[in-house]
Amino acid sequence: MPAIYFIYGLAFFSLGMVIWVEKRHASDLPLAHQLPWLAAFAFTHSVVEWLEMFVMLQRLPTPHAALDLAHAVLLPLSCLFLVRFGIGLINEAGSLPDWMSLAPIVLIVPLGLLLGFALIVILSSKSTLLMVEIWSRYLLYFTGSLLAGFGFLRQSRRIQDSYPVQPSRFLKFISAAFFINAVVAGLIPPAGADGLPALVNEESFLAFAGHPVQIWRAVMAVAIALLFVGVLRIFEFERSRKVTERENQKEEAQTQALQTSEAWTDTLVDISRRIANLDDVDAIIQTIAHSTRRLLQADIAALALWNEDVTALELRCAALPDGASPTSFGRIKTPLLLTAARQANPSLFPQHFASSLDFWACPALGREIHAAAFVPLRLDAQPIGVFWVGRESGSAFSAGDLLGLERLAAQTVIALEHALMTSRLQSLATMEERGRIAREMHDGLAQVLGYVGIELQAIEALTHAQNQEAVLNELQQAQRSVQLAQADVRENILSLRTTLSNEKGLLPALREYIEEFGVQTGIQMQFQCGLTSDPALSPLAEAQLTRIVQEALTNVRKHARAEHAQVQIAQRNGSLRIIVSDDGIGFECAAKPGHYGLVTMRERAESAGGGLIVTSQPGKGTNVETWVPVLK
Repeated sequence: MPAIYFIYGLAFFSLGMVIWVEKRHASDLPLAHQLPWLAAFAFTHSVVEWLEMFVMLQRLPTPHAALDLAHAVLLPLSCLFLVRFGIGLINEAGSLPDWMSLAPIVLIVPLGLLLGFALIVILSSKSTLLMVEIWSRYLLYFTGSLLAGFGFLRQSRRIQDSYPVQPSRFLKFISAAFFINAVVAGLIPPAGADGLPALVNEESFLAFAGHPVQIWRAVMAVAIALLFVGVLRIFEFERSRKVTERENQKEEAQTQALQTSEAWTDTLVDISRRIANLDDVDAIIQTIAHSTRRLLQADIAALALWNEDVTALELRCAALPDGASPTSFGRIKTPLLLTAARQANPSLFPQHFASSLDFWACPALGREIHAAAFVPLRLDAQPIGVFWVGRESGSAFSAGDLLGLERLAAQTVIALEHALMTSRLQSLATMEERGRIAREMHDGLAQVLGYVGIELQAIEALTHAQNQEAVLNELQQAQRSVQLAQADVRENILSLRTTLSNEKGLLPALREYIEEFGVQTGIQMQFQCGLTSDPALSPLAEAQLTRIVQEALTNVRKHARAEHAQVQIAQRNGSLRIIVSDDGIGFECAAKPGHYGLVTMRERAESAGGGLIVTSQPGKGTNVETWVPVLK
């Protein structure tokens, strides 16, 4: 018998150790929440069984009365742990069927009477410790084992759809083991003097079965411990599933981060392309505002610029929900916005502002903003405005959001700077074109008019002298001079119209110019282009190429005496090349090393990062080849 009690206690002690080791791992399963109570039962009940073993061995100096008292105290205590475990396990398995809600009401009276009877028997009995053990088994051990078995059964039904079949099967087996244990350990107590314990007890079971009931109890304890090891596979599967879920979440987070990064990159590239194409600055800024609001998931993204004396902000653009329009454009008097615009560094609201301030009224949105990010705009170290985003509700903006806002704000400054540079370039181009026209008029029209004036005076004198033949000769010379002046004026008008036109594109503009040039001059023109669309050139390169072609053809008209001319356009080796050739009289290149017109054309090509080569021989025509780099 001592060996049976040893195995009995060892089985429950092992169960407690297994539970203790498992509880070191975190788990969200309802079963895991109740395991400490089962461990408490297992450890306490193992001590109870080992106390029985020590009593049988009779080798300890401690009186048997002390062991009996400890046994009487620990047995109901362990049973209470088991009852608590069963109740918790049932509650964790979800709501009970409707008919079970009446069970406490139906059972409260008989259970109360039974408990009262048990107390009377225990207190009135001469063998109090024996009565404590008998009624602990009847009222607590039996009840606790039934509750635990029912709880395990409910847990198996709960997890059978979301967990493998094997752990659910182990839960059903351990539920059956607890039901059997309720009978052999709860309904078969030590022999009593009267009542049910006098009829069904450990001695009557020995006489009926031929072996002690403690063997069944030990077998059930071992079965419960071993079956619980199989139940632990639920926790292994849960941990494996958590690892898989974390990996999936990590992959989703990486995918989302990649998509966000691609969205930011695409936005920045699109804005840079718009800036490079010299799109309208207001359209670029509005695009930046809408992109910022979308990328940062804000309710508003807006831009305001300082006035000339940097005393007030004026709203320039705003992106609002559902394409709504700002409440008003004009001066902004919001103190918080003015403070953020005057700061040297970007700032977050409410993190970088007074803690007592929970919101501020956005002048563009017309509603309260509870989270915002501000980036002051500076151009050449001078403050020009502020760019901000805001949310009516939700989480505050992070440092990463502020970094993204800074990048878009930098693009905004670049767009404004490009608009300013474009305005300056247009002004310089206008001044240059005016200077060119002035030179052309001075060299052409003014000289012709002066010459015509002298011719008229000579004609007047010859008329008085009645030299009719000389008069006709002078009139013919004057007529030729006027025709040359008319050609110069028409060519200047054509050149001016082609230079200032930026809607057709480079190739269509050159084609139209060459065709009209041929019509005006009578020179047979040929246009050869191996490109199907306009090349990617900088605005400066386009303007300089147009002027070089115009000046080269002007030289053909004035000096070449050509009947045919040709313009060839091709792209190779990363450059756009244009060749203007004629079949005119040509000239000695070495004889005119410092020719003003050729020097100007070469300077134009070099200013756009290209070059120019002129080849000519007397009687063999002239070739003017120029090239500029193509943008990648």
